[in-house]
Amino acid sequence: MKNELLTTAMKNSISDVLETMFFLSLDYPHDVSNNELWNTGKDQILASTLNFDGPFSGNTVFCIPKKIALSITADFLGKDEEDVSDDQINGTVKEIINMLTGNTFSIYDPDTVFNLEVPEMVKFDDFLKDLSDSEKRFSVVIETMENYLAFQMNISIKD
Repeated sequence: MKNELLTTAMKNSISDVLETMFFLSLDYPHDVSNNELWNTGKDQILASTLNFDGPFSGNTVFCIPKKIALSITADFLGKDEEDVSDDQINGTVKEIINMLTGNTFSIYDPDTVFNLEVPEMVKFDDFLKDLSDSEKRFSVVIETMENYLAFQMNISIKD
């Protein structure tokens, strides 16, 4: 597994999906502290996870402030924000992680097959409890004009 290639594939996928499909203006800051990134006092954070299996297995996690998820869901569905349900918001977040993960693997190695499971919503606090530094954890922080998002891949390498 080539770490730099995987991180580049993640960033390219994020740009493809979030800029092209959802018209978000993005930047990739290098010096954001976890305290600043996960300051949940700003807005409720939604988190989705997706398990995968292939030459290596693991899961991806996508975190997004609910306010941004509501806005992009309303735009995506062509509805006013007050007409969007929590189920529709969660559906959009799960579709985003599905697109990000699949596109990342297509960019990383277009000739290799990865099996993706069904995305699930998880409690953001549970995600934070499991967060630890690891050489098998690849995280990309995404800055929008309103707040931060994050896409993370946790990998277990097969022997």
